[in-house]
Amino acid sequence: MKGLIMSYITQKKISQIFRQDVMQKGFKHVSVAQIMHQAQIRRQSFYDNFDDKYDLLSWTIQATMEDIIDSNLDYLPWQEIISLVFFELQENAKFYKSVLKNQVEVDVVREIAWHIQILLLHILRKKGLIKNRQAYDFVETYCLGLTYTMTNNLFLPEPKEYDELAQKVCNAIEFAFGNYWCHAYVLTGASSASSQGSCNFNNVTE
Repeated sequence: MKGLIMSYITQKKISQIFRQDVMQKGFKHVSVAQIMHQAQIRRQSFYDNFDDKYDLLSWTIQATMEDIIDSNLDYLPWQEIISLVFFELQENAKFYKSVLKNQVEVDVVREIAWHIQILLLHILRKKGLIKNRQAYDFVETYCLGLTYTMTNNLFLPEPKEYDELAQKVCNAIEFAFGNYWCHAYVLTGASSASSQGSCNFNNVTE
């Protein structure tokens, strides 16, 4: 266990320096040797944890999204988690713009979309809709579109503020999931007035 903790601490330290270097120099100009020199860690330690800087990039995106999304699923409202993702991209726009523009080995959009998908599936799971194939297909497609919306915004001459975009996305999710939940609810044959009154998005996300 101690070894795993130490390995994670080393990975985080390397990742933090990597992010800073990408923002300052651009992804193309970041090297493993420079990162490890700044970290004051022997170079072999890098290769004990990562294959190359592309593997480090993938780990960095995954770890960031896990911290924002996965670890907060049971603690924060889903709307707040969405907002935190948008804030992360805006706050570190130089980093994301560089890794989106200057490399193709790591599909950054898909990496982010995967974790947003975990969030939306979490909502569906709470309502027992997780086994529905249409739900899976919708969530996968929607999350890719949502992530492209976030990343494309970074390259606009006048990017929209993160909270404005996050609110639009939350409204869209409420509309889509609200309609989906009502459709699924009707198919179950619920007909009483009290049951029909439960057909709203608040019941999906509570």
